Amino acid sequence: MTLRVPVSELSAGERALDLATSRYLVKVHRARVGDGFTAFDVDAGLEADAEVLGADPRAARIRLGAPRAARVTSPLPVTLFWAVGKAEKPEAVIRDATALGVRRIVLVTTERTVVRLGDRADARRLRWQSVAREAARQSGRGDVPEFLGPLSLTEALELARDSVALVLDPKAEHTLRAVLAPSSASAPLSVLIGPEGGLDDHELGAAVQAGFRPVRFGRLVLRTETAAVAVLGALLALADGPT
Repeated sequence: MTLRVPVSELSAGERALDLATSRYLVKVHRARVGDGFTAFDVDAGLEADAEVLGADPRAARIRLGAPRAARVTSPLPVTLFWAVGKAEKPEAVIRDATALGVRRIVLVTTERTVVRLGDRADARRLRWQSVAREAARQSGRGDVPEFLGPLSLTEALELARDSVALVLDPKAEHTLRAVLAPSSASAPLSVLIGPEGGLDDHELGAAVQAGFRPVRFGRLVLRTETAAVAVLGALLALADGPT
């Protein structure tokens, strides 16, 4: 597999890399003069062929070819609707969801949502966007998921139109596996995961009214952040298809 290295503001020509990227290229991957790799910019969704001209671990020099649309992009046409958790949980979910290839992340507030951001909303949102960007770079993904929220549940449900919509409910009659056939893994999909304690009956009813189908996922009780990662992992396995 071709080495992929994050490089911001791609443009054809020669340039020096910053210290962190130089160390990543030369120290971590032991790149030498003449070695080729793929440079990618997750913010712009671009990539370019690159060649090492100078292997200084403090300021490596490279030559970039013409940028093109990134080839390694989101494998999952999935929108994750996740009720905002407390402490570091949002960062963990955003980081893992990005690495698993989710296309859109919508943070949702509900009756049982503990976190009330208030004046911190803008700062936290910027932090979360930064986490998604870094996760994309670390996973070699050439794009970043669209990021929205926190939104009220009512606002969030409106975003799931024109997709197969599922809501996790441990009391649901049908399982995720039964409802979501492998042949539908490439269809636009929305998955709603409630907070610790779950959605209340009114909220679950509103989701169903909006077209979400309740499904069970496993026999054990999962923490909300664990459920998000586990469901996306299962969907990624379906999207990847049989070998």
